[in-house]
Formats: sequence, structure tokens, C-alpha cells
Amino acid sequence: MRNTIVTTGTAPLITHHQSAAHLIVAEARSVAQSGDYSSMLGRSAQLAEQARRSNDHALLALELHDLTEEGPIEALVAIEALVQLNHHYVDSALASLLYCKDQAVRRHASWRLGQRKPSSAPIPKLLDILIIGGIDTMHAHRTLRSWSESAAHLIVQPAIDRLDTEIKPAARARIVDLLGVVGPETDAVLLRLALSAEEALCVRAAATGALGERSGALIDAALEQLAVLDEPIGNYAALALASRDSDKRTLVESSKQTGLRVVQMTLMEGLDRQLSLGGRGDTGGIASLLVSLGEALATRDDVDHVLTIGSGTVADAARGLTSSSKIPLSYGTLAISDPEREIDTPNDTWEYLPAIERGIHHQLRLAGPIDVLHLRMADAGTLAGAYVAAAAGIHTCFSAAPDPHNVIESLQARGELDDQSFMQLDTQSNIWFRARLIEEIARGANQLALFPRSKPMDLLGDIGIATRRMDQRVAVVAEGIDINLLRRASEVPTTRLASGQRSELLDDLADLIQPSRRGLPLIVSVGRFNPVKGMERVVSAWAAHRDLHEACNLVIVGGDLEAPTATERAVIGEIDRLVPITDSRRCGLILLGGRPRADVAQLLVSAASGHDGGWSAGGVYVDGAIKEEFGLAVLEAMAAGLVVVAPSTGGPSTYVDHGDTGVLVDPGDDLGRAMHEAFELVHLQGRAQRARTVVEERYSIDMMAAQLAKLYRPEISAQ
Repeated sequence: MRNTIVTTGTAPLITHHQSAAHLIVAEARSVAQSGDYSSMLGRSAQLAEQARRSNDHALLALELHDLTEEGPIEALVAIEALVQLNHHYVDSALASLLYCKDQAVRRHASWRLGQRKPSSAPIPKLLDILIIGGIDTMHAHRTLRSWSESAAHLIVQPAIDRLDTEIKPAARARIVDLLGVVGPETDAVLLRLALSAEEALCVRAAATGALGERSGALIDAALEQLAVLDEPIGNYAALALASRDSDKRTLVESSKQTGLRVVQMTLMEGLDRQLSLGGRGDTGGIASLLVSLGEALATRDDVDHVLTIGSGTVADAARGLTSSSKIPLSYGTLAISDPEREIDTPNDTWEYLPAIERGIHHQLRLAGPIDVLHLRMADAGTLAGAYVAAAAGIHTCFSAAPDPHNVIESLQARGELDDQSFMQLDTQSNIWFRARLIEEIARGANQLALFPRSKPMDLLGDIGIATRRMDQRVAVVAEGIDINLLRRASEVPTTRLASGQRSELLDDLADLIQPSRRGLPLIVSVGRFNPVKGMERVVSAWAAHRDLHEACNLVIVGGDLEAPTATERAVIGEIDRLVPITDSRRCGLILLGGRPRADVAQLLVSAASGHDGGWSAGGVYVDGAIKEEFGLAVLEAMAAGLVVVAPSTGGPSTYVDHGDTGVLVDPGDDLGRAMHEAFELVHLQGRAQRARTVVEERYSIDMMAAQLAKLYRPEISAQ
């Protein structure tokens, strides 16, 4: 029974239950208004648990709803507690927040409604949100799909009615994605859309993909009819048919297998043995790691097969697995975009969750049986992979990292966060949702791989895991690099006149350097053109110090310079603003664009040893990121013999010896000054060999493969 205020004739007395509710709300307000953003996520989760255990959910729901009106951060904290309460008022409170003027608050309400029982009242607004695109679409989709499991009748007809009135192709495709997962009642609608030549490709593709997960004579005939067409929809139909054929294979253990069968995945494009799209778009360090790790695992006697999944075109996906001729290694492709819904930013990827789930399921069936699916990063691929693995009974291993937790901590340490910028960060990067996603995936994983830290097990607390299951295996696994790739790079001649193999990359770079600047050492930075990688920060520091931009050339490797994404265009624009084309300093700044991993290895080695007619020995490598979870490119630079400049937050602090093999930079420190300090370390006796020894003894890709194989092994994991 709800508590009431008891009066004594003078002042009201507050009952015990009311006092507890007031305390929880007061603490929630304190958390939201504290300005301590790095601890806000953890304290908010603790408050939500206190709210769940409280005795008066009715009163607490009313007061938390009032708190949502005090500001957007107060709303985020309150929503997290509200959803834990067992009272019908919570549903109407969350539904009302779908109309909030703040986009982040609307997203949180849409997301959290999925944890409530189905209700017809919010469905029209959720359908409005569904057609927006990006993560807004994903939150509404997941909530409506969850509700459809017990109340499909509430979802199907409103969605069809909305489809009938919607004319924009991308919006129609998003509705079709929902109709594809809400039940067999939508078969006829999906067939009509897939076969209609009047529909936009994105709509037909969404319908065709959904039909690939269903059965029936009419569906079979429709897919076969479409698959023979010499037009784009034919590829989508061929992929759908291939997925149905692969469904005959098993995903569980086979009595014939003797070694591990491992799947690793990313949503990055261009995953092949050469990493031909390295540094372009989102194809960065993780892509390089997976290519090298797949090869290292596949050469082990205790591993039967390794499948590495990336993204690409629908034609690539329809062709199936691409296998290596030398080792039991294959590459699979997820088709996750279409012409009307191109992916320009990471936020755009979230709306493709249904297609990603179908693609992962298809790839796993092709490669089955599977022992473990290794997931990394807080992205749509990890969310989809965990869902598919759970449904199929496949074990998951998760590389747990405190990201985006570290981003918040670093920005706060630099004094760059206030309430407004925090909300902007959440709107742009979905930090709150991604933090909760990491916690959820980590709790559900059968195995956890932790990054090396001074106290690695503390990482579990950092990502909100106070306790773990008894059957969950945890190991500290250092990421590794391909030492042999760098050794091969060191064999490339450093002069054009040398006999034998020559490097087109190095010669082209030498030609790009103006004659007056040849012979200067290089500062090299390698990475994706994404603000988190700090390329603009490197350029700014180099350009701001006269004795840097006059004494050395800066070489930036990364980005698709010919067809940049929106994110890459923004980075390129900022670089052009810092050092315009007409600026005299520009002759010392060279943008090489993204390069295959063998080219990058050659550049790093030659930056240390020099290249006749191009640059002198004794270069420096700079990582401009504010934080770096591990820093594979930093390790590669150390192994190549370069002095490195790297962030003090995250992985580099565990392997860079500050003042010897490199310079560690705190978030607020002068990066240019750190570059000066790095050049002073170049000629330290034995420095390069000490750096190589650290990498070879502790961070080789073969050592990483051995550690993971031990963690994956089923007979050990079952204990």
C-alpha cells in the first residue's frame, strides 16, 4: 500500500518508506549534479539497484519522474532507476520521455522501454523514432522486437499502417527490418515488397534478407526468381538462398573435430591477408590484429580452423568464405549497407543490427561447428554477435576494456567536460549505452580476456562487474604484433640503387619530399582518421613548434584521401585548417592515406634506419590519442626501433619505459614538448634493442595466440 504523509497539526512527518525514497532521489540528484562524470556511470547503476530493492516503488516512480524534468543528466540517472521499479506509472513516465526535447533522453527512454512489458500507447512514437536512422532506429527496433515476442498483435498492424503512409525509401527499409523479425504474419508483406520492381533497392533488400530466414514454397520460389536477375537485388537474393542452404549445417561440436574452431569478428571493411584497406574508414588496429591473430591461431596444432569476419559488399558476402590455401584460415563478409542507407559514421551502423545478426548467423553456419566466438569493442557487431551466439548455444569470449569509461576519465582529467559537453558526447558517441553494453556482454561471456594493467582484475570493477560467475574463465592477454612482418620489412633495401627487392612506397615517399627538406628525420603517426586517434593533435603540435616543423617532416598514414567518409572529411578539414595548403609549413606535412600492413611495416623500419635520398635515420613515432586501450601501432614502432610518444592512459604505460624507449604524455600535457623529448632519446645506447626485446618477449602475436588458445579450450572452460 502506498505510504501517505502523516500530519500532527504542525509539520508533516515523513514515513520510513517515504524517507528512503527521498534519500534515493536526493542521491540521484547529487550524482547528476556532481560534475564527476567518470564515476557517474557506476554510481547511477548502484542507485538503480537501491531503487529496485526499495519498498515503495509507487512513490519512488513519482519522484524520479519529477527528477527527469530538472535537466537532461538528471533524466539519464533517473531513467536508469525508473526502469527497475515494479509499478505501472513507470511505463507512462518513460513513454512521456519519448517526447523530450533532448535527443539523448529520448534515446534512453526508447532503449529502456524494452525492459518493460508491452504497451500500445508508446508504439506510434516508437515508430516515429524507428525511421530516424542510426542508433535511434536500433533502440526503437529492439524495444518493438522484444515486445513482439509476447504481443506481436500490438506491433504488426501499426507497423504495416506506417509503411503504407511512409514514402522515403530509407524510412520504409527500417520499417521492413522490423516486420522481418516480428513473426510469420508478415510473410505476405515481405514477399510483395521483395518482388516489387517499384520499390527502392534498400526496401527490397531488407525484405529479401528477412525472407532468407523463413521457409515456405512461395518464399523459395520468390528468392529463386530474384537470384537469377542480373541486377543488385539478385545478389541479395543469392545471399538469402545461400544462408538457407547453410542452415543445414550444425553449429555445435562435432565428434570428428579434434582442435578448436574459432570465430573472430569486426565490422571493419577490407579484412584480407594483406589488409589492403588498412587505415581507411574504420579499418584500423583491430583489423590488423585480427588478420595477424587469425594466421597465428590457424598455424597451431590445437586449432582446426579460424574464421575472421569483416564487412563488405553483398556480392562478397554471397560468394561465401574465402579460404587460405596454406593454413586452415578463412574470411567471411557481412553485407551491412545499401545505396540508400550508406554508413558515413559509426552511429549509422547501429540501424543495421538485423542485417548484422543475419550475416553473423550465416557465416557461423558456413563455418560450423564452432567452439567460441570472440567479441571485441562496444559496437553493433558485438551486440549482434552476442545475441546470435546465445541463441545458438555458442560460447563467447570477450576482450573487456574500459571504453568508453576511459574516454570520460581522460576528458574530465583535461577539464574538457561540463554538463553540456557531456550530453553532447553521449549524443554523438552513445557513451552511456555502450558502457552498459560492455557490462552486459562481459557478464554473459564464458571467457574474459583482460588487457594488461598494474592490477588487471580491477578492470572488472571499472566496467561495473563487482562479481562474476564461478564458471567464467578470466585471463590477462596482451595483444601482440607480427614480429616476422617487421623482420621482412627490415630486409627491404634503403636505396633505390640496391639490387633485388625495392619498395615502391618508400621511393614514392622520397619523391613527395621537397628537395630542400630531404635528409631530415621523420615523425610518423599511423591510424584511422577519426577524432579519437588524435591525428589533428599531432599536426597541431608539430606545426606549433618551429624547431619541429623546420627540423623534421611529419608523415601521417591513414584515411581514405580519395573517397573519405564523413568522419574522415572532418579530420582532413581540421588538418587543412591547422596547416593550409598555402602555408609554408605544408611542404613538411605528408598525408600518405591508408596503406596495407606490409607498407606500414616498411615505413616504420625505414623511419628508424633512414632512406637514402629521402630522410635520415633516427625518426620518432607519435600516437596522438588522448587514451589508448593498448596501442598496437606503438608496439610496432618500438619493434621497428623508433622512439615512441604515447598517451600515459591505458596500455602504453605497461610497456613504454618513459625516458628510455619513449615518452608518456598525460592528457593535458604539451604533445610538441614530448616530441622534443623523444628526439633526445634517439641515440641512447642500446635503446632500440631494449625496445625490441620487450616486444619480442612479451607482445608477439604467437604468444597472444597461445594464451587465447588456452583460454578458449572447451575442456578447460567447462571446468
